[in-house]
Amino acid sequence: AQSRVFDTTDKIAMLEAIVATLQDIGFQIEVLDETLGIVSAKRYLDLERPADSLLPTYLLYDEESLVVLNRNYRTWGPFQRRSDLVRLTVTVRTRNEAQLIVRASAQYYLRPVEEPESYQQFYAALEKTLLAERMTR
Repeated sequence: AQSRVFDTTDKIAMLEAIVATLQDIGFQIEVLDETLGIVSAKRYLDLERPADSLLPTYLLYDEESLVVLNRNYRTWGPFQRRSDLVRLTVTVRTRNEAQLIVRASAQYYLRPVEEPESYQQFYAALEKTLLAERMTR
């Protein structure tokens, strides 16, 4: 996970910018809690593999209601072979009277993403979104 400090106190505007950024880079928003300052999103990577290797249970996965559509039942749900799922959670907290701290943590194939390049790309996109929003106000 990585954190960045932003010179603003507008938590709602920051959350809006985070949601816009995540959607711009192809993520689907799953959780948004303005009070807690949490945004959680997922993205399925377009992996190159034969069409016959994709199982319907992995394409039709819904966290709320798991329906198994094949005979090969897996005891730990669809995550066992879900190698194309990326989860990103971003939290916004007040640092002091003039700043917010934004923390992003990513998970790929049930393992934390530790390479700084992924986070740097996210923060660069977030800064562009914040700049664009400031220019339109």
